[in-house]
Amino acid sequence: MKFCFFGNISNSLKGQTAGGGELQVALLAKALAIKGHQVVIIDPYSGESFVTEEGIKLINIPGWNKGIMGIRLFQYRIPLLYKLLKEQKADYYYARMRSYFHLLSYKAAKKNGGKFIIGLAHDLDVASFRKRFRYEYQPKFSLTKFLALWLPNDMVFDYLLKKSDYITLQHTGQMTGRLTQSRKTALFPNIFNYNNLPSINNGNGDYYVHVGSMTILKGTANLFELISIVKKSDKIIIVGQPCDSKSEKIYGLLKKKENVILKGRLGHSETLALIAGAKALINTSNFEGFPNIFLEAWASGVPVISLKVNPGNVINNYGLGICCDGDINKMRDAMEMNRTAAIDKDQLTSYVSAHHDFNGAGERFLNILKKD
Repeated sequence: MKFCFFGNISNSLKGQTAGGGELQVALLAKALAIKGHQVVIIDPYSGESFVTEEGIKLINIPGWNKGIMGIRLFQYRIPLLYKLLKEQKADYYYARMRSYFHLLSYKAAKKNGGKFIIGLAHDLDVASFRKRFRYEYQPKFSLTKFLALWLPNDMVFDYLLKKSDYITLQHTGQMTGRLTQSRKTALFPNIFNYNNLPSINNGNGDYYVHVGSMTILKGTANLFELISIVKKSDKIIIVGQPCDSKSEKIYGLLKKKENVILKGRLGHSETLALIAGAKALINTSNFEGFPNIFLEAWASGVPVISLKVNPGNVINNYGLGICCDGDINKMRDAMEMNRTAAIDKDQLTSYVSAHHDFNGAGERFLNILKKD
């Protein structure tokens, strides 16, 4: 069978991950290629076309930035992309993350008699517009971006959820609202590749670690509130940079906290080393999908203390840490009393192996398509 993907995936194929969604597309593409299927990725953001060692063919679009901004979208980008997508004549076209360009993948699938698949990448993908606006758009609001990019992305994505042949969920908690009665939905958890996990000596560190982009959506305000109430003896290492104006102000305030070490943006190996040496990974996000950083922590034998995010209730069901159900005081107590210390590290690593391992990902995905 032939699969066609679209997006900014080239860096993730090369081990330079742009984001969690891009990483998951790259891992799925590799898993399918290893199973012997034809895999094509159209990436207009790549500077070159190439073929990976797994046999994935990545196609760039040299004329993507040609023309005047705004006009070029209709004069060059849409025609070029649609032409390439149609030429693939793929059996399956896959979309992940909200982008109005996915409408062209859907049209190409229908034109070629193929199937169209949407993979959810975030809980906000199936949330109300009000929640998307409050947590994702309002903190970084730009009227131009809202009208020209964010709103069209959401409108197209909501339309494609209705029209797609398959919808894959990261966890059971995403089976909500309009998806509840849909027969085309299936659970396909995020993939974790142990080959990407460096050899790290897991220690019993004297600190907690927070990793990820610092935005209001990712809970920067919650993080500051937490740090303001925990004992000064609880050391917290923060990896990541502020990405919106409110978070930049909070980041400045965090510099003054005695028990906080700000690392900024670090390389993947250095970040994993900090996670592996921590008492626990802490997460204060308002919304996530299934955080890849959770998988990296568990695979390293490190539990998670999460304020709100508990994808499909896995933290409780499999004993992977503590979810505080939005209670900041409960999170403070969990840290101050080191309540994750007794969690068996083997329990964490075995969960990842059983449910997220890269080696079986291709077969798990193909089994979803066989149900048609």
